[in-house]
Amino acid sequence: MKQEEVEKFLLKIIKIGIFITLFTPLILGPFGINFAEYPKAVFFRSLIEIISVFYISLILFDRRYLPKKSILLASLLLFYAVMFVSSIFGINFYRSFFGDMPRGEGLIMHLHLLVFFVIITSVFLKREEWLNLLKASVLVSGLSSLIALLQQMKAVTFYGMYLPRLSGTMSNPDLFACYIVLSIFITIFLLVAENKRNLKFFWSFLIALNCYTLFFSYTRGSWVGFAIGFVFLIFLNFLRFTKRNKILLCSGLIIFCVIVLIFFLNLNWLKDNVSSLIITNISNNLNNLDGRVDMWKAALVAIKDKPILGWGFESFAFVSDKFMSGLGNGMYCDRVHNKILEVLVYGGIIGFAAYLLIFVIIFQLIFKYAKLWDGYNERPKIIYTSILAGFFVAYFVQNIFAFDNIGTYILFFLVAGFINNNFSNLPEYIGKKNHLNYKNHNYIFFLKIIIIIIIFFLIVWIFYDINLKPTVVAMYFPDYSAYENADVKMSLYESEKVISMNTVYDDDLRLDFTDRLLYSLNNEHTNDINESIYNDLLKMKPFFNQDIKSNDEQINHIYQSLARISEEGYVLHKDPSDLSDMEQILQKADSFNPNVAGSNQLMGELKILQNNYSEGEEYIKKSCILDNSDDAVLYKRIGLAYFKKGDINLAVKNFEKVIDINYERKKQTPESAGTSLSNAKFIDYVASIYCKQLNDIQDCQRIYNKGSEIYPDYTDAFKWRLETMILESNK
Repeated sequence: MKQEEVEKFLLKIIKIGIFITLFTPLILGPFGINFAEYPKAVFFRSLIEIISVFYISLILFDRRYLPKKSILLASLLLFYAVMFVSSIFGINFYRSFFGDMPRGEGLIMHLHLLVFFVIITSVFLKREEWLNLLKASVLVSGLSSLIALLQQMKAVTFYGMYLPRLSGTMSNPDLFACYIVLSIFITIFLLVAENKRNLKFFWSFLIALNCYTLFFSYTRGSWVGFAIGFVFLIFLNFLRFTKRNKILLCSGLIIFCVIVLIFFLNLNWLKDNVSSLIITNISNNLNNLDGRVDMWKAALVAIKDKPILGWGFESFAFVSDKFMSGLGNGMYCDRVHNKILEVLVYGGIIGFAAYLLIFVIIFQLIFKYAKLWDGYNERPKIIYTSILAGFFVAYFVQNIFAFDNIGTYILFFLVAGFINNNFSNLPEYIGKKNHLNYKNHNYIFFLKIIIIIIIFFLIVWIFYDINLKPTVVAMYFPDYSAYENADVKMSLYESEKVISMNTVYDDDLRLDFTDRLLYSLNNEHTNDINESIYNDLLKMKPFFNQDIKSNDEQINHIYQSLARISEEGYVLHKDPSDLSDMEQILQKADSFNPNVAGSNQLMGELKILQNNYSEGEEYIKKSCILDNSDDAVLYKRIGLAYFKKGDINLAVKNFEKVIDINYERKKQTPESAGTSLSNAKFIDYVASIYCKQLNDIQDCQRIYNKGSEIYPDYTDAFKWRLETMILESNK
């Protein structure tokens, strides 16, 4: 095969591969700790690694495809260089580099994104090719929106976590909305650039579809970002409008702003009208703003503590554990939900300055080199530049309330690459094409082949260790989760498979494995293997102690896991040394962050196990205050503490207070008591304690009768359970 044919083949494979990467936002599946973000991340990283082999091969044969010098590429390299340095001097470079399994991000993902940018700006040299890339990206967003429509019609869920809020293929409506906003601006650009009438109708349809799904995602931050980006677009074109159009535009904007204010202020007189569903969802979103404010406060404290270079990439999970209050068992926040604060936490003032420089250069390229864009028609160039500017304004504004995901990253780098190649004076390649004379330069050709082979095996190793192996391990995750209630022994067997395979995400998997083991200890079907489960838990302690020393993420979760292991050891063996270990662990947790609900709950349980009942109840009350729990949760937690102590009478006394609270709620507002399975299980749990441990059938029946009044949907189930218990007690 001639060299020219080899080059054409390599170039074709690279371009096809890049087009396939644009389908990343559609990827999701039932494996991993996160069913949406991790599958997308591993799909994108794997493709970029495969494409890189072909790209390196191409540039070895033809230097014309080497990365072109550009000020935008230089700014991106500067930003990532700063982030790399800040991570080296941060709290945990390993975590900064590899990220975690739920999101699969870290610096390693951003290196792949940088390679993506380098490749697309090096091999896509024609304007038509760039427009095809943009078209492919918006078609993907349209498919995601169609799936969102199916979610709304309740035909599919696609792992939507917050239905009826639409999330498409992103699982989380906030991530979906951020992605859709950017897609809308790209589609507007294509609509303006398009000459074919049929395609104009198609792009208009996609804009309408994406606007519809954006609205029903009920994501206020993205609405604001879209609105401000669109207003910015209009503002740049305002002087071109006729007087009549200016008046119409201003009137429309005023009406739009009034509607937005009505929705955001949640006026009472609107609650009873047809928009009650919208108002309810927005109101719930506004209530969640308090959580974001807590995260922002923690971020500000962290920035003040390390203002120059920050804490390192992917460090907010540690920062939130250190400075936030009210975190419950296993709860942590790994994103600030504010990109500005996130970058300041990660890279300090220097990192944030490098981040802003990227936007300064993008806007400078858009407006300075607008004359280079001739489009498909004679429309003024300000229209095209204003749409691109609106894209980045919307991106920046919505990220004040949110954070990036793989979908928004891909669109950001795609549009940035488009601007880099179409709105700048890139230097022409200087030099001759690298033709080879096979007769005289066979050794050069074979040397290049050897280099390609070495690079191939290096990337295969990276692909296996970073992507394939963790993904294979992650596929066991839903397996052992599915067995938890049906076959605990099988669940533990599947769990051990995960732990026995060494991956870059072992810390995440061990913590999840420990949660499963602790959950299994409270399952009545595991009584014969409790000792074995406890021994497995003891094996986790050295790893957790090392994680604490290395400032890993989820420190509070790790402290609580260690404390619970000691607590379970005491429940099994009644060894006072376990309580001493538990107390030492919780004291360290208190010195790390005294305002964590989960740690205070465990301290309350410890005090009750030590016979300090009043002090224990005070700690549990503090835990409920920290996480804003009501009295029903308070008495339930106190009851569980007494149950672990072995004081069954005090346990059921508090459990009955929970039932009484729900009973009173039922009388006052019938819908407030709820009908969830967990509530019914709690009734059954309390009734079974009366029957099996207190031998009190009368009170068992009384609890079931009251449960039937509170949760009538479960009356037949309660009746069957009572009859079963009576039969068992008479044997």
